[in-house]
Amino acid sequence: MDIDADLALPNESEINQNDDTNIETNVATEAELYQYPKLFSSKTLLELCNSSWSRSYNAKNNIQPYLRGCKWSPDGTCCLTVVNNDGVHVTELPKDLYFGSVNPERKIDVLDSVIHVKEAGLVYDFCWYPGMNSNVPETCCWLTTRQNAPVQMWDAFDGSLRGSYRGFNAVDEMEPALSVTFNPEGTKIVAGYKKFLRTFDVDRPGRDFGEHKINSPASCLVTDRNLLAIGSWNTTISLFNMSESGNYKSIGKMHGHTGGVTHIKFTPDGLKLVSGARKDHRLLVWDIRYYRRPLNILSRVVDTNQRIYFDVSPCGKYLVTGGTDGVIKVWDIDSVNWSESVDVTEVSKDNATFRFPLHNDCCNSISIHPLRPILATGSGQYHFNDPVSALEDSVMDNDNVASLDKDVSINSDMKYSSNAENSLVFWWIGDLPNIT
Repeated sequence: MDIDADLALPNESEINQNDDTNIETNVATEAELYQYPKLFSSKTLLELCNSSWSRSYNAKNNIQPYLRGCKWSPDGTCCLTVVNNDGVHVTELPKDLYFGSVNPERKIDVLDSVIHVKEAGLVYDFCWYPGMNSNVPETCCWLTTRQNAPVQMWDAFDGSLRGSYRGFNAVDEMEPALSVTFNPEGTKIVAGYKKFLRTFDVDRPGRDFGEHKINSPASCLVTDRNLLAIGSWNTTISLFNMSESGNYKSIGKMHGHTGGVTHIKFTPDGLKLVSGARKDHRLLVWDIRYYRRPLNILSRVVDTNQRIYFDVSPCGKYLVTGGTDGVIKVWDIDSVNWSESVDVTEVSKDNATFRFPLHNDCCNSISIHPLRPILATGSGQYHFNDPVSALEDSVMDNDNVASLDKDVSINSDMKYSSNAENSLVFWWIGDLPNIT
């Protein structure tokens, strides 16, 4: 077939040159369109919004609605929060914070939940759909797993139940998953149980699942590309290679924590893993290529069995964690190279770049916004009532002070506090141009 000279196909060298030019143009265009903002550059946090929960007047003393985790949606439009004894809440980010900077004199917004799912029982774990986009309603959903219930998928627009994924044991009894997550593509659900990993197809709710036996309960899960890391209450972290068909091949185990592992997270480059445990004041940084010993050890305050979250910024430069003392700690890789080898002589030294005492109670929830310089923090924990103070109040009310046993004293190891703070707060962690 004859080809007109004006329509002649380019030769191979011209094709390669054009392809290289197009790739460079596309990369430059993407860089110009969006560049992740600098964080903590002003060394000051500005409160943007808050929301709080309190016990109703007629509720019993053991009903305490403290926060147990918060996570930004992948598109950054809303924040998912789990509140003890009050289910799951979805809180939207005010639209004036979508773009630009903020004025230091900006009024603090008091936020209300746009979605409230009143789930009964203790929520063990929750996660967003990884491809969530508010412009595509089908992708707007999250997963929860809770006490005496299957893994459930919820709609983020109206809070309705989309489907349930049930795991059954050898005697055909439904058992709850301890942890749950999606694979990176969002096509499968990986649920961790006491003795098994079970894989469900997102498109097939019900009891159809693949099963892989594990040696210890899966208290937390995280996936990255073809890797799956599993934290356990027996203080170990197991690393698996996932196949597209849902099969798992063991890579190895990591040992180093003194308490049960409660939260793990990959860094954005996928080469390192950060882990935290209960009643363990250390954050361990692992290189998954050489996982026999921790790469670095960071310190925080964790005095209870409660899960204390941490987060790594999408740019991979900052590691932020909460603590039972209410202090937020930040490690900047430019100031403290937290992702490199540890100096064993300074393991006990607190080398955090910044410390922000933001809460009067335990700060258990941390989540960095995926696109904006905004940090979400959640506070709260279970508070025990002091029996001696209650007895004194009862005696004083009866005007019978003499009947109080003066030998009754509080054990010095027992600490009772009524200083409860159950709040979700959004903080600006970017530049503040007009601050004085």
